Amino acid sequence: MAITAITSVEQFDELVLGSKELVIVDFWAGWCEPCIVMRPEVEAVAEKLDGRIKFFTVDAEDKSLRPILLKEDVEGIPSMVFFKDGKLLDRIAGYKKADVLEALINEVIK
Repeated sequence: MAITAITSVEQFDELVLGSKELVIVDFWAGWCEPCIVMRPEVEAVAEKLDGRIKFFTVDAEDKSLRPILLKEDVEGIPSMVFFKDGKLLDRIAGYKKADVLEALINEVIK
């Protein structure tokens, strides 16, 4: 699969903040209906862009991952946050269909 689940703050620091490449982190939760509906859209875009962009997910319900949400100022879900060289580049909030999501990602990576 083209999406990797982040399971610890240390893993986030290493794989996301430590990456020189563009990475996208999908912040979501199991109780969030827009997150659940958007999951196949994110997976489709991740598969299409596999090899060009790394995709990660962070479960906002996981109390051990809350420091990530606080540090990265994630106020709502679903949110997709773009990082490169450990720096936040941009963010997208709310439900997006795959074609809209891909277009927004392409704007950021230009």
